[in-house]
Amino acid sequence: MIARPVEGGLVLALGGGGMRGAAHLGVLAELSAAGVPVAGIAGTSSGALLGALWVCEGSDGAIARLKEFVRSPMARRSPDLLAEPTERGWRGVVQRIRHGGLMLRAVTGGPMVSRERLLDQVGFFLPDIRIEDMAGRFRVVATDSATGAEVWLDQGSLRVAVAASSAVPGVIAPLAWGDRLLQDGGAVAEIPVRAARALGHPVIAVEVSEALPAGDPVNDRLPRALMRAAAMGWQELRSRMLSEADYVLAPAVNHLHWSEFSGFAMAVEAGRKTARDFLAAGGASLLD
Repeated sequence: MIARPVEGGLVLALGGGGMRGAAHLGVLAELSAAGVPVAGIAGTSSGALLGALWVCEGSDGAIARLKEFVRSPMARRSPDLLAEPTERGWRGVVQRIRHGGLMLRAVTGGPMVSRERLLDQVGFFLPDIRIEDMAGRFRVVATDSATGAEVWLDQGSLRVAVAASSAVPGVIAPLAWGDRLLQDGGAVAEIPVRAARALGHPVIAVEVSEALPAGDPVNDRLPRALMRAAAMGWQELRSRMLSEADYVLAPAVNHLHWSEFSGFAMAVEAGRKTARDFLAAGGASLLD
C-alpha cells in the first residue's frame, strides 16, 4: 500500500551511482508527464546533481544538458582507480600500465582531481544559486570527513553542496562547508531515504547502485577480494536504507559502470520504463 502524499506531492530520495544516475532523469520525466507532483528531493552524489539539474532545467533541458556533457572532453577525464584492467593482448598491457600509473600517483601524490576542477564540472550543469532559492524543497546529502556523520545541506551554495556530496574519498579532496570538511554522501547514505523522509512522505527511493561484482573467493587477489567484501557491506546497508522508503524504484542499470558515459541514453530509458511500470501498477494513486 502506498501512503497518501503530504500536501504538495511526494518526496524522492535519489541515490548515487555516477552515470547510472541518468536513470533519475527518466523517472522524473515520466512522473512529470503523468502529472505526479514532486514536493521535495533529497539527493546523494549524482542523485543530488541530476535532481538539482531537473529542478532547474526541467526534463527536456536536463537530458539535453547531460547529453552535451557526455560528448564533451570533461566526460573523458574521470579516473577510475577501482576498475581492474580487463583488455587482452597489447591493449591489456597498455591498460595495465595506465592503471598502475594511476594507482602509483594516487598513493604517492594525494587526490587526483582538484576541488576547482570538480566545481567546474558541477558548474557545467548547475547555475550559481542558493539551495533555499530553488523551487520546492531540496536537500543535498554529504558526509563529514572527520566524524563520518551524515550531513544534510538545505541552505547555501548549490554548486558547493553538490560538489561536496560528489567528492569521492582519495580521488577528490573534501570541500569546506563552514567549519566542516565534507565528502561523498554515498559513504554513509548512498540512497538518502532518511533525509527525504524528513522533508515529507510518501518517499519514493530511486536506487541506481552497482551490482555486486563477480568474484572467486578462493583465488581473488587482495584488491578484488577487499573491494568485493566492501561491496557486500554496502549492499546490506543499502537494503536497510531502502526498507524505510514507501516505495522503491530500481531501474535496470546496475550492470553499467559508473563512468560508462556511452550508456546514458540506456539509463534514461531504464528510468522511464521503471516509472511507467510503477504508475501502471498503482502509483497513479499518488494523483488522488
